[in-house]
Amino acid sequence: MLKVRHSLGKHLLVYTFIPALLVFSMPDSVRGQAAERSVPHGGVVTIGKVAAGDLTFHPLFNSLGVEREIAALIYGEGLLRVDESGVPSDGLAYLPIKLSDGRDWVFRLKQGVEFHDGEPLTADDVIFTYTRYKASRVYDPVFHRYFQNIEQLSALDHQTVRIIMKSPVEAFPNRLATLPILPRHQMERGLFADAGAHLETTRPIGLGPYRVEAWPALDVVTLTANERWHRGRANLDRVVYRFYPTSEALQAAFIMREVDLIEVERDGTLRDLKRARSDAKIQAIVPANRAFAAVFYNHRDPLLSQSAIRRALTYATNRERILDEVLVRGAGVLAHSPIHPEFEFKGGDMGFDYRPREAREMLRLQGWSDSDGDGFLDREGRPLRFELLFPRGQASAEKTVRVIRLNLNHVGIRVVPVPVTQKELVQRLSVGSYEAALFVQDFEPTADDLYAVFHSESIGLGNMLGYRSRQVDRNISFLFGLPDQQRAGPVYQQLEMLLIRDQPCMFLYFVDTRYVAYNPALQNLGSPGEALRSPAAWFRTAYAP
Repeated sequence: MLKVRHSLGKHLLVYTFIPALLVFSMPDSVRGQAAERSVPHGGVVTIGKVAAGDLTFHPLFNSLGVEREIAALIYGEGLLRVDESGVPSDGLAYLPIKLSDGRDWVFRLKQGVEFHDGEPLTADDVIFTYTRYKASRVYDPVFHRYFQNIEQLSALDHQTVRIIMKSPVEAFPNRLATLPILPRHQMERGLFADAGAHLETTRPIGLGPYRVEAWPALDVVTLTANERWHRGRANLDRVVYRFYPTSEALQAAFIMREVDLIEVERDGTLRDLKRARSDAKIQAIVPANRAFAAVFYNHRDPLLSQSAIRRALTYATNRERILDEVLVRGAGVLAHSPIHPEFEFKGGDMGFDYRPREAREMLRLQGWSDSDGDGFLDREGRPLRFELLFPRGQASAEKTVRVIRLNLNHVGIRVVPVPVTQKELVQRLSVGSYEAALFVQDFEPTADDLYAVFHSESIGLGNMLGYRSRQVDRNISFLFGLPDQQRAGPVYQQLEMLLIRDQPCMFLYFVDTRYVAYNPALQNLGSPGEALRSPAAWFRTAYAP
């Protein structure tokens, strides 16, 4: 059975094509530090990444995995922390007191918690933060639903926050309680989240284990240990993020020892790295968030809004070949829908095999033919053509696009690849300025995530496809009203059937395992086969002062 995972780093549904290393969780960092009190302190760790474009370190506006990683180190935990099994525990506050059968909740903040600049955390910061989150329409649709249930926020004193719900809840929503708290004294002057505008003219101030020393200078972000961190100073003096234009440049930097840790995607790369740097450690890791890779279609486009066209595109694409070429063997599985094959309510064997003849016939029945003999289909003077955005510099993205382009050209569809930065890719998806885009979507098989990505009410928020289906909407809404989740099985199965049949996007694969290559001096990264711990828990066995 697929276990639904919880990650404190996943404050919102955030979208990026090749997922960054992972979103590191604060609970892991705390456990790691507790287990390693006698370890050497100091040193610098440099984490290598492929260039992502202009970065934003603010929880409201993070749209890339690397932004979440860095923001988690800057802003730290929320009022509560949640472990991998979904059990909440104390964070910046103690576990809340429930009153009025779950309509009235009281949080008591811990004493002595300070922001990076020495200002104390107060109830006013919590109220400011939650008010901004609630007002922002650019925020995640799932949280938008939860925030609408908040009727009143108030401070009983400097350390006590009262939250009154419109309707009672059995437990305070974990996903709201883990949101990072923002500094009112810094952001009230320059941030207007309800208007969708933000200013990054000042250095971010948070409550996390690291503070910003410098960014972005020559594609480098430098974080320095926060001496005021309420959980005790982190082991490392600095954590540096260094960005490179391509996957090949990143791997070369690791071989030349410019960086200490990188993510590795393919079998060939693993072998090459071991040959070129014999001391390198390779470790399998589990992604903190479940995700599926897909070709997103803009349903506002007259061509790609047609389900028959979308089905033909899937028949025409050799997705098994893509899976084999872009991932380490056995690290992922083919995706026929957004629901992983191991999910307990998974339906029967349904999906689209590679059948280019079927694709050609479907297109012919829709009136597409090569009327001018140029090798590509057209209809009523319009060519069967679309642009495909993909993240620049990502080797796996480039390989995926190459296979898609060759396959679709073979059946007469012209694909125009357009490389962009990861940041521009997400921005264009968010505003609907694209035709098709190669993308990885964070997704768990829950009513929340189904609502965020595929429900029509989320168009303009998490539903970047612009996808509408009354049947899909009804099934997702029905899931929210089920008191017994065991009765949800038939609903999930019908939802999956609808999404497979409709192909709102071309589902490619799930990534179940990733690999990191790292300097052997790094310790306490976590056990193999588990998610990486936060850099706040890492240490070096040897370093230059």
